[in-house]
Amino acid sequence: MNTLRIRQRLLLLAVVCGGFTTQAQAQAEPIKFGKVSVADFTPQAADSAAPAVVLCDFGVSKVVGGDDGFRLNFERTTRILIRRKAGYDWATVEVPLYHRDEDTERVKALKGTTYNLEGGKLVATKMGSESIFRDKVDEQHNTCRFTLPNVKEGSIIEFTYTVDSDFIFNLQNWQFQHTIPVRWSEYRTLIPSYYKYKQITRSYLPFTVQEEKSVPYSTVIRESIDGRLDNRDIPISTNALSSRWVMQNVPALQEEPFMTSARDYFSSIEFELAIIQSFNQPPKDVANTWEKIAEELLKDEQFGRDLNRPSPLAAAMAELPARYPEAQARATAVLAQVQQAIKYNSEERLYIKTSLKQAIQRGQGNAAEVNLLLVQALREAGLQANALILSTRSHGHILLDMPVLAHFNYVVAHVRLPDGRDFLLDATEPLVPAGMLPERCLNGQGRLITDTPAQNRWVSLAPAQRHTVYTKADLTLAPNGALQGKGHWEWAGYAGLEARGTGTTDLVRAIRQQLGDETTIPAPAQPSGTDVSKPLALDLPIQVSGSEDGAVGTIYLSPMKQFGLTSNPLRAESRYFPVDFGMGRDGTHIITITLPKGYTATELPKAQVLTLPNGGGQFQYGCVQQGNTISITSRLSLPKAQYPAAEYSALRELYDRVAAKHAEPLVLSKAPGTQP
Repeated sequence: MNTLRIRQRLLLLAVVCGGFTTQAQAQAEPIKFGKVSVADFTPQAADSAAPAVVLCDFGVSKVVGGDDGFRLNFERTTRILIRRKAGYDWATVEVPLYHRDEDTERVKALKGTTYNLEGGKLVATKMGSESIFRDKVDEQHNTCRFTLPNVKEGSIIEFTYTVDSDFIFNLQNWQFQHTIPVRWSEYRTLIPSYYKYKQITRSYLPFTVQEEKSVPYSTVIRESIDGRLDNRDIPISTNALSSRWVMQNVPALQEEPFMTSARDYFSSIEFELAIIQSFNQPPKDVANTWEKIAEELLKDEQFGRDLNRPSPLAAAMAELPARYPEAQARATAVLAQVQQAIKYNSEERLYIKTSLKQAIQRGQGNAAEVNLLLVQALREAGLQANALILSTRSHGHILLDMPVLAHFNYVVAHVRLPDGRDFLLDATEPLVPAGMLPERCLNGQGRLITDTPAQNRWVSLAPAQRHTVYTKADLTLAPNGALQGKGHWEWAGYAGLEARGTGTTDLVRAIRQQLGDETTIPAPAQPSGTDVSKPLALDLPIQVSGSEDGAVGTIYLSPMKQFGLTSNPLRAESRYFPVDFGMGRDGTHIITITLPKGYTATELPKAQVLTLPNGGGQFQYGCVQQGNTISITSRLSLPKAQYPAAEYSALRELYDRVAAKHAEPLVLSKAPGTQP
């Protein structure tokens, strides 16, 4: 959107007045640049483990008058205590800047100071111009980067700057939470009645303050005539929406298992310009829509244009309908041929760099080049195929209520089968079968992009396949406690994908590590199951050493520790954001032990069934003796791909109890008078 011009506005928006001034928030500002005190250096117990602490982060965005129209003005002042060397990176700051044609965003009034306590006195070191750099990111984005000087352990750094923007649509987002603790984070906006912004809050934490009110607003715009400024200041008066958000004592966001991008969990606010009301006319909806995004993509030379052109695979694809009349089998055959024609270069991209024809000639391409070629080939094979855009797990969740193309970074192929089912394909990974997506793609929903707007819709990325592990061990126990037998491992679904990607050598090494140092695998092994749509299986001989002193009267065994879950992957005592597995998980372990003559179980772990609320999962354990054979069975089923924070404690306790049950020993004793 171009900057709105004042000559158009003044006719109907402006109200000339002399008595008003812009009414920003009356609340006192929480920080003043340069007002650092000795007390600011005092650490708090809650911050003891942190490499740095944000003492205060304060931002204000206002719509203000300028030359020929309104502008956005963003001011930020930040103060950070650097506690350890690991926090030195916080002394380097990057400010993103947008530009298009002659319009641009500019950093102004940039100042920075480092404060150190020397002999009980404050010593200030100001940042010089040699520490400020401007970098070009791409055709529309630059950064202003600066580094605070003389940073040491115990320093306080402080910086302030203003971003002056020509782009009314680009109201600054705000992040309240970081990977270090934040004692106070505050953001304010002042938006005149001519504009309305859609607001999306990402947060699993509550606001300390969240308020908005209508206040008087006035500003001054300089009128332009024929491109020249005539030095006439035109005062404008209306009402404005004044908003304020505060978070206090925000904990650091730590990396934990089963997360998507950290961006999904940081407490933040994002904005999108939704409505402009001018010229005494009805409000104009300027927000982007999913329909506009689809239309834009299909017209884009780097996305949709090539889909309607013949591909180099067209002749081969034309032969497939006769060979594979069933749609799903045909789609699988197309996937295999595309994977033979082009390899993935590991770049997650929504757009192609060159034409699809050139990508095939190179023999490799990014995700868009590989998978848009797949869409093209599926169509040439007579299938109803379209592109499905998504955001990978490392890129972050899509905000369904905020149509923003930049939130997407990946594309896969979607085929609508004759029975109406969705069939998703990705040609980037040869180990991923048709109908299954790489784990990086399991992130909520994707948006279907078709030539028919009514058919564009959201498609769930939740997979039918689970992460499934199955082990079975048949072991014979010797009187000295030695075990000998064979083990069988199977990995299906996403566990199969993971195991195949690991490779045989590393797979056997991981099994050997879990079995323990006392276990040997005497013969090399080769997994079976070359069909990636089937489980991967591995059979290994197992030998576990026993006592060198001969027969043992009492034997203690905990065999499930060698085959099942032995530790809790959820280490944190609490968690305020979901556990995101990406897919359901199943683990089944069966162990059969044949006892030596004269030995019997004097103590066996009790059977147990544990169930999570809301159908969240179940753990079943059984251990029985029949004759001279002991059978142990363990199964943990977690059917949900995601568990909300409210269910974290129960899930974590379940893992704890599973690991504890697997650690319980079998106590086996020799009957009196039994000969070895």
